[in-house]
Amino acid sequence: MPRLLPRLLKILQDAPESNTLSNGYTRYKKRVSMKNTIPGTPTFTSEGRNHSILLDDANPITEGHLYNRHKSLPPRVRLVKPLQDTGAHDHPREMTDEEREWWSSPYLRMLASPLRECQITRKKLPCDFLIRLAPVRLPASQGVCEKQILVPDGIEHPKFKPRRSTPACYIVCWKDAVPYATSRTITELFSVPLRKFSQNLIVQPLLSARIGYQLRLRVLQELELLTKRLAAGPLDDPAATVLRRLTRSEWNVVRQTNSIPYKDAVALVVVPPVNQNPETKEKPQPSAQMDIADVVQIDTNSSETSSRPLPPLSILHPVTDDDLGSSLLPNAQAPLYHGLSLFPARPQRAALHKALCKLLEVERRARSRALPASGFSENEKSPRARGDAKGSHAFLLCSNQHTAKRADVVPLAIALWRLRMWEGQAYGSTVETSHWEVDAGWRLSWAEKMY
Repeated sequence: MPRLLPRLLKILQDAPESNTLSNGYTRYKKRVSMKNTIPGTPTFTSEGRNHSILLDDANPITEGHLYNRHKSLPPRVRLVKPLQDTGAHDHPREMTDEEREWWSSPYLRMLASPLRECQITRKKLPCDFLIRLAPVRLPASQGVCEKQILVPDGIEHPKFKPRRSTPACYIVCWKDAVPYATSRTITELFSVPLRKFSQNLIVQPLLSARIGYQLRLRVLQELELLTKRLAAGPLDDPAATVLRRLTRSEWNVVRQTNSIPYKDAVALVVVPPVNQNPETKEKPQPSAQMDIADVVQIDTNSSETSSRPLPPLSILHPVTDDDLGSSLLPNAQAPLYHGLSLFPARPQRAALHKALCKLLEVERRARSRALPASGFSENEKSPRARGDAKGSHAFLLCSNQHTAKRADVVPLAIALWRLRMWEGQAYGSTVETSHWEVDAGWRLSWAEKMY
């Protein structure tokens, strides 16, 4: 040790000083593609050869890795600055207008999600159409058998709650299938291996309510992230408007024609402000986080004390436009969501209305930052709207190749659609049975057996 310390001090003194100060943050390397130039196809015949194939510079026998084909990096929505071509490896390119239009479609993005096997139907579906369930170990005292509980996993945004890296299973995103999929009789009927993780796996009775709560929480989380992203830059192109409030006249047209006359619409959310409680005479405070017992109590009270039935959670309306396009293709459709059924809990519905209004305020500020470039004054006020020109309670969400450059609207549209699937709206009637799933007749037979 006495000999080692002087040499160690000398080495530390002679070591070059680092230019950057480390504060505990580890900078990850940029993603590099393994794509390389594939040599020409070799010939294994002896014609024209004066030496063995093993003596070639790149022979496929001893250097077979040179012939492995690798994918290039996926394109990016927008490149901030052009990358210099070093020749060592390929660089990501910017999407074309057509690719950006595909990227802005929530339905293509859902279909492109990784395939997983549903443990109820034994069908392989995109994971955006499924619910992930993972076991969690419960604390146990000494001498007591260890138990695990099955909980939903990966439903919330990973920025707020990361996904557990444990073995999990997937079931179809349908709340009517959860109670029967976790029972013993239906487990034996459909061979659902929900208990393959542990012999003492417990399925909580409030699993369905917890999944619905987290799906609604994911909508609020996506709204918060979208608001932060849009607040970063101005709105230079009017075609890149993400959210706007329909006027009363526009909302009347939608109600009378049962169509959404906006080409890039992916959702129309009707959320009126929450009224005060008739008993306490107070308005509920917006709150995204709620206790699961309160959610169950609210659902029970709303179903028992409601004097009139709630409107459907969503209705599909055709998206009409002046440009009819090809007559061979079916008309595009967009869902109209009713906030009263979408968020039955009053605090969460108030949080949804507040988040939408905040997003509208961010859009207004982004538009005002772009006004000086167009020759208008930022302090100039628009005339006060009157009559049918006033804003309604309908919020139009749009997604196209122009909005993709500003922010990604697709995760919010997917979160709304997953909530629609969970409540059974995607296959609640005979007309919409096979709306997104081929051979979806098993749902009708399922309902006949269960009910």
